[in-house]
Amino acid sequence: MFNRISGVAVNTFRESLRDRVLLALIIIAVIVMAGAKVIQPVAMGEAEKIIKDLGLSAITLFSVLVAVLVGGRIVYREVEKRTIYLLLARPVRRLEFILGKFIGLMLVLLVSLSLMTIGFYLVLLITRVRPEPRLLWAVVMTVFELALLTAVAVLFSTFVTPIASAVFTFMVYFIGHSTYLLKQLAAMSPSPIVKFIALFLYYLLPNLGNFNIRGDVVHGAPLNPAALLLSIGYSIVYTCTLLLIAIGVFNRRDF
Repeated sequence: MFNRISGVAVNTFRESLRDRVLLALIIIAVIVMAGAKVIQPVAMGEAEKIIKDLGLSAITLFSVLVAVLVGGRIVYREVEKRTIYLLLARPVRRLEFILGKFIGLMLVLLVSLSLMTIGFYLVLLITRVRPEPRLLWAVVMTVFELALLTAVAVLFSTFVTPIASAVFTFMVYFIGHSTYLLKQLAAMSPSPIVKFIALFLYYLLPNLGNFNIRGDVVHGAPLNPAALLLSIGYSIVYTCTLLLIAIGVFNRRDF
């Protein structure tokens, strides 16, 4: 089983690395971070914080774009090219196929995230900003956010087109960073139906705001280890749940 999953993962990793979208996004991310050099002279004493925040935000944003744009077609592409029939004709179970695709895409994201992080620290050195190791905590939390979002993209990719998958995954991402608004809506609305729907969505959709600690690491605020561990556990449970749903949906497809 492990060999079959790793085989699908390695093949997915190689295919994704050849994707021009991936290379373009990494290059653009580094260019955006390098743009901090332009901001530095007019930052009015806040240059260090602005450069750090800009760099970490660029890493997160472009990693999310990779997860959404590449992950949204990762399963559908196999169906469209009909290579899925060749894969499933071999002793590869659908569970192994989905897990292999997820792991392969996560490997791609880890490589691209590593490259962008190296570029970020190079920018810090060029702009003479202290390359503090604690900034890496923001990158670590981004990894777990990406794992959850990748599982979302893989799930949608099992039953909708790449464009629809990208749109739906983006919606989950933006709503996931605004779930507090749903809770506020439930508290303010006089309608029981609105309250129920708002609270239902609040608890159903992932709270991605848990993984955003950029402000804390940039401004030197103390990090809460218990909160970080809780967020990591939340990501693991939610990701596994989404992958199980994706496997269930994919098992129902008629190939």
